[in-house]
Amino acid sequence: MTPGEADEWYQEQLRLAEDASGRYWVIEVEGTLAGVAFLHSISDADRKARFAVGMFAPELLGRGLGSEATRLVLDHAFGHMGLHRVDLRVLAFNEPAIACYRSCGFVEEGRERESCQLDGVWHDDVIMGVLARQYSAHS
Repeated sequence: MTPGEADEWYQEQLRLAEDASGRYWVIEVEGTLAGVAFLHSISDADRKARFAVGMFAPELLGRGLGSEATRLVLDHAFGHMGLHRVDLRVLAFNEPAIACYRSCGFVEEGRERESCQLDGVWHDDVIMGVLARQYSAHS
């Protein structure tokens, strides 16, 4: 990201954090901001939410931190919040993230073709979800 893009992203995160319908966590490792995780688009009526996690520190990748954060958020979602379903969207080329989500119980439910353009190239979004009963059986 350019400094301008980073600032724009940060401002969006602040806006999201003010939204009472979401839950937000910072992932900190050894005093370093490693990433963020959040549940958003929470529907009390349908007992569902959308999950997102972003890891920022390249030197901390590959240590299982994303998987740990995902499991902790899912524990909170299905335990404390009593949700029935958590879903997410991930770019199809992000194979490490897809593997992380699968290891945490998510299953692929569909694909939105060419839904994101990066550097002039179109990419698919993979839609994944996990239900409370699947997560408890998986974990």
